[in-house]
Amino acid sequence: MRKYDPIKPDQDPAGKLAEMVINTKFEDFSPDMIQLAKKAIFDTIAVMIAGSSWECVPLVTELVKQWGGTPQSSVLIYGDKVSAPMAAFANGVMARSIDMGDVHETGGHVTEWIIPTLLAALGIAKHKITGRDFITAYIVAAELGIRQQTCIGMKHTTNGIPGEYNGPMYCTAAASRLLGSNVEQTWHALGMAYSVHGMSEMQKYAEGSQMARLQHAFAGDTGIKATLLAQGGATGLKGIYMGVPGGSFRHIEWDDVDPDILTEGLGTKWLYSEGLSQKPYASCKYTHSFISAISDCVNKNHVNYKDIIAIHCVGSEGALLTIEPKAAKWNPSTAPEAMFSTPYTVAHAAINGHVFLDAFSEKEINQPEKRELMKKIRVDVDPQIQSQFEGFSVEVTLQNGHKYKEINQYVLGHTNNPMSWNDLENKFWNCVPYSAVPLPKEQFQTAIELCYDLDKLEDMNLLVKALTPIE
Repeated sequence: MRKYDPIKPDQDPAGKLAEMVINTKFEDFSPDMIQLAKKAIFDTIAVMIAGSSWECVPLVTELVKQWGGTPQSSVLIYGDKVSAPMAAFANGVMARSIDMGDVHETGGHVTEWIIPTLLAALGIAKHKITGRDFITAYIVAAELGIRQQTCIGMKHTTNGIPGEYNGPMYCTAAASRLLGSNVEQTWHALGMAYSVHGMSEMQKYAEGSQMARLQHAFAGDTGIKATLLAQGGATGLKGIYMGVPGGSFRHIEWDDVDPDILTEGLGTKWLYSEGLSQKPYASCKYTHSFISAISDCVNKNHVNYKDIIAIHCVGSEGALLTIEPKAAKWNPSTAPEAMFSTPYTVAHAAINGHVFLDAFSEKEINQPEKRELMKKIRVDVDPQIQSQFEGFSVEVTLQNGHKYKEINQYVLGHTNNPMSWNDLENKFWNCVPYSAVPLPKEQFQTAIELCYDLDKLEDMNLLVKALTPIE
């Protein structure tokens, strides 16, 4: 176990992160980073639209209406006015429910934590929030969370470390910046968020539960509450990472945990722009390289899935998340189980050429031909694959003995193979039919146009208005 020198709580790296969150200016971002942020925000809006009708979201929105509170902020798509924490709660679960939000190579899920919280926080902002304000709050929160997660390493999520315990930190940093907290208040708020959350990343996926979605609801709720509590004078812990005796990194046993990443080049080097991927497929990111490779194998070589006798997939150690436990991954019975199953998503892509939300109906999950094809799929992990999500291989063997192999270095949507605005707009319109409320097409078109020019928008409430029913 790595040993660290004693650090007093008020010397913790969390203080430097809080300074970055509050003191960074929009002008500190490069044009490319602003463009990436605009695309990520637009992508998350699309995901929330489709997520509004998925799984437990209707239940959550109904409960939020009952819990109500002072009508401050809008629940997206549904339009109900509730307290800001409750709006963040409902918006949060929409953003994760279809599992099409972006993922960072070393930081895990990013934008789907932050945007639902920011949209809810608009309702209690004391002044008009511009698109530039919104983008700035988003990027600094993303950078904080990505640095925190990168210190631990994505590969350790399969061993039970709460790989996305940083979700509430994303939300809290974003709310603190947008709502005008100072550095000290932000630090305390982050300490509160850290104190009340923690979960096993592997366990919630292994069980196929809806907690992978619901955690975003709790994170957004916490982010706004912690921000307001800290602004009111309540204090949270400061020694989040390295403070004696209980800083989190002092109790993680892997030697490759690197707390220095928290502050190295802070404010000048942006991990956010290195490895963020938008998702073209509605499933766990660990399945995407496999899906892309099998789709290329089938399409390039005009393969009929009925001629396939074997499919051999090789991915990173992180891909274990989608192949274990074998009883669930080769025999999924629910949408969450199927979304986190490499055998299921590869079989579906081999037959249909794509993986979108229609892949996860009960009928599709239990399709006999797909189940039969899954039996022919073998998945191995190779510790030598450095990337967590990219560069996986798929080899298809046919009845006639022909073999076809594909390795896609970067799946569409990666920073090094980005989705165009046209790609993202197509994804947006593919999400629209799943909206829980059939808003007029004109409103969705307005939302698209506002996102294109988000850095020029003078009032972010116009975007909320476009995404809720007209009163």
